[in-house]
This record gives sequence, structure tokens and C-alpha cells, in this order.
Amino acid sequence: METWPKNFKLIQYNELDSTNSEAKRLAFKDEINTCVFSRIQTNGKGSRGRKWISGSKNLTASFLIYPSGNFIEFSHRTFVASLALFDSFVYAGIKNKDLTLKWPNDVLLKQRKVSGILLESVVNKNSKKSALVIGIGVNLYSYPNKINKLNSSKIKPTSLFSILGQKTPSPDQMLIYIANSLQFWEKKYIEHGFGYIKNAWLNFSHTIGKKLEVEFKGKMLKGSFFGINDNGSLNILVEKRIVEINVGDVFIYN
Repeated sequence: METWPKNFKLIQYNELDSTNSEAKRLAFKDEINTCVFSRIQTNGKGSRGRKWISGSKNLTASFLIYPSGNFIEFSHRTFVASLALFDSFVYAGIKNKDLTLKWPNDVLLKQRKVSGILLESVVNKNSKKSALVIGIGVNLYSYPNKINKLNSSKIKPTSLFSILGQKTPSPDQMLIYIANSLQFWEKKYIEHGFGYIKNAWLNFSHTIGKKLEVEFKGKMLKGSFFGINDNGSLNILVEKRIVEINVGDVFIYN
């Protein structure tokens, strides 16, 4: 997997405020699937309004695509992107057993956060067509020392370098792995639907019954992992009842 996939046009920058912001600025100019890659990102975005901090040797990129479908089908791409990242880490040399998918958009390396995914939609005011931006950040060689206070005691960050050392791929090589993997899983989604993606995602996620703690609507819920719905929401078993979680921070404990 050494070549750039034909389905994505690559636009590279030395420095950007945010690859997601640039991808949104480029939306609908030619309606060609595009990857925006920047070596330095000065104002990166994380999930739920957080800031994504990335060093110059890490990877920050955003994929601009034009899928058909509704909001739920757009949200399914969170799981498509997670599977693509999982595969790309395996291509980089990480062992399957060291990786875990965590709802909704995390890939954990030995139970530590190594990457981030941020989906944003863009609507053309004239045609009413929608585009989707899939922002991806990977801690290749470094990770932030200061992180969100809530996360700091729960899920700590790490980098691929902590496992692979000098065999860690460059940002350019890692981007090739991700782009090819994203193309592969997007094709699987289009051909087979979300059921196929959901089963693949569950195969690499925490096992059913795993103890979870979820920050939801300002409260902390403790329960057990009970899979995901067809709309992508999380199911947890709390005191013999299933609670559906649409948005929230999920933490794992033993």
C-alpha cells in the first residue's frame, strides 16, 4: 500500500488553521473527493468543541466527500473512519490485539487515545446538496501533556512512536495508509450498508458486558456495553434497563 488512491485528490499545505475548516472552504468548488493535508495545524478542532493539539511530526488531515443519504447515513461515516484508522494502524505495524475501537470515534492503543475523528457537514445554500468532512488526527511521534481535565484521569494519550519507535511511519506514509483504508471501508458501506460496518466495528470494540461509565446530559451513568443501534447510538445496560446514548464521553473501567 504505497500509492495514493485514485478516488481522492490530495491538496497539501505547510501550515493551516484547521484542515477541517479548509475542507469546508473548498466544498462544492468541483465536487471531487479531496484530502486536505497540513504539516502544521494552528487551530485544530476536536470533538464536542474541544481543541485538537498536534505537533509538526504528527498527522492532521481532512477528507471531503459527497455521499448521498440522510443525517443518519452521514453519521455512519464515524464508524467507517474508525475502521479505516484501525486498519491503517495495523498496516503501520501495530498488532490487532493492542487496538480497541471505542464509541463513537476513538481508536485506543493499549487503552490510550492515539487518534481523533471529527465529522462536520456542509450544505450548499443554492443546490441544498450536502458534503461531509472527515477530520483525522493521529499522534505519530508525540502527544499533548495537557489534556481535557475530565479525560485526564480516565483515558490518557499516547503515540505510535511509543510502540513502534524508529519504525513509526512518516505523516506522508500514514496518510497513504488512511486514505486507502478509508476508500476500502467507504466502498464496503456503499455495497453492504451499515449492518456490515456495524458488525466489523463490534468485532474490534469492547466486548458485550464490558463495564462503562458515560457522561450523559451532565450526569455520569455506570453500566455495561450492550452494542450499538442501526442509527449508530450506544446501548448500555443500566440496572436491568437499556439506555440509548446519542452523544457523550465514554470511559472504560475494570
